This record gives sequence, structure tokens and C-alpha cells, in this order.
Amino acid sequence: MSKSERVAMGQDWATNIAKEAGLRAKWFKVNEKRLNEIANSVPSRVVPDEIKEEMKQNRIRGFQDLKKYPRIKTEEQVPEFTGNLQEIMKPVDPAVKKLIYTGSNKDGRLNYLHKRIKLLPEDRFYFPEVSSFEYGWKMWNYVKTIKKTGFGRQQVIQDTFYRRRGVERDPEWYKEPAHIRPTFCNSCI
Repeated sequence: MSKSERVAMGQDWATNIAKEAGLRAKWFKVNEKRLNEIANSVPSRVVPDEIKEEMKQNRIRGFQDLKKYPRIKTEEQVPEFTGNLQEIMKPVDPAVKKLIYTGSNKDGRLNYLHKRIKLLPEDRFYFPEVSSFEYGWKMWNYVKTIKKTGFGRQQVIQDTFYRRRGVERDPEWYKEPAHIRPTFCNSCI
């Protein structure tokens, strides 16, 4: 979009705003008398003061007549973490820890991080540290016991195409197809 198009579009926008403001002012002038009557009129539905006072007294009595029960004190206090932040993570394998000090400063750190990230979060931490860890936390314990459903994805190609016993001999009824060669006679077929 060119600069002249943007300027023209901005001017159109400004004229539309001015036009809308003019229409609002015109509507207000036409309806000003009716609006003043509505604003200055006495509300048609006024609740008498006697009824208001009676409702107030009923509420006060209702709160005073409530049965009071002793508050049950429970120990629902959130346990505070008193340990060090280093205790959130499980200890690092010494062989992996040595990777930090091998090679140059940057290479060692990268090697350590690449090796460490290959571990599952439940193998690195004692508990889910962030909310994204909660999804799938210790999932591998339950995956082994899950039964296949008839509607899930299945290995159709592997079950139908590949042989379980490997490559087999050709069946007896299979013959090599005939090849047409220049020396082969078509009328002899």
C-alpha cells in the first residue's frame, strides 16, 4: 500500500468520524426535550419507606436467629518448601556431570545439556516442577498396561505387507512372464 493510499484512507476515516459525530448531535437536538422529561420525571415505581423498613428488620432478625456452629479447624496449610532449590532435581549421573568439563567451555555445557535433555522429566525431577510436566507425568508406567482398541491406529501395512518369516520362495504356480524380443515371432504365440 503506497503512502498516498494510506493518506487517502486516513482522510476517509476522519471524515466518517466527523459525519458520525454530526449525526449524533443532530439526534440529540431532535430528542432533547423528551430526554429532559425522562431524566427529570419522578420514578413511577417507588417502594414506600414502611416496606423498606420492614424488609430491613426481617433481614436483621434472620441473621440474628441463625444457628451458630463452631468453626472446624483443619490443617489445610500449604507445606512450605524448606530445602534448597538444588533438591528439586534428582542427582546427576557423575559420567554426565563430567561432560561439563570436557572440551571447551561452550562445548562441554552443550554436550551436558544434550545428554541431560534426553532423560524423561520424571527421571530428572522429584515432582512436576512446572504445570507442563503434569501432562504425561509417569505416563510410561500406564502405557504398558493399556489394551489396544478396535478403533485406534493400527499397523495395517506392517501386518499385511511385510512377512513375519522374512523373504520366502516364489510359489510353484508362479512363472516368469514372457518377454517379447526382436527374435521372438508374434505369430508363433
